[in-house]
Amino acid sequence: MTINGHYQLFDYLDSRDRNVMQEWANGLPMSQKDRSRLDLRIDLLKKEGNNLFPKMLQSTRQRHIMEIAVNGRVALRPLLCRGPFAIQDEYTFLFGTVEQNRKYVPRDALNKAEAHRLYLIAHPRKRCKHEEFVKEAEECI
Repeated sequence: MTINGHYQLFDYLDSRDRNVMQEWANGLPMSQKDRSRLDLRIDLLKKEGNNLFPKMLQSTRQRHIMEIAVNGRVALRPLLCRGPFAIQDEYTFLFGTVEQNRKYVPRDALNKAEAHRLYLIAHPRKRCKHEEFVKEAEECI
């Protein structure tokens, strides 16, 4: 169910219950401007869902996986899916990647995102509420 007309956003948790999106973002050479740009796109997703401007939320060659395109010093491509539990009301960020020369780095990013989605379906507790990237990551519970 959307909350106040906004979509709910979640981040996938790995086998050690670490937020994979925060781990990804903290491992990249992103400026505060890049982080703010990423958060802005995600805020728009929260408000607009699939009604984002063209090319902001894009399908990928993996059936259930989408990307948010954020261009800056680094071409950020967070990978996500609708749901997977409340398909109409939520999105879950599954894996963080960057794009170089029109290819994902790492190359198997889509396969990893799909594996995370399938694992999440079998283990619904392996996610937490999405955390902004401009602030320091807080522990997920």
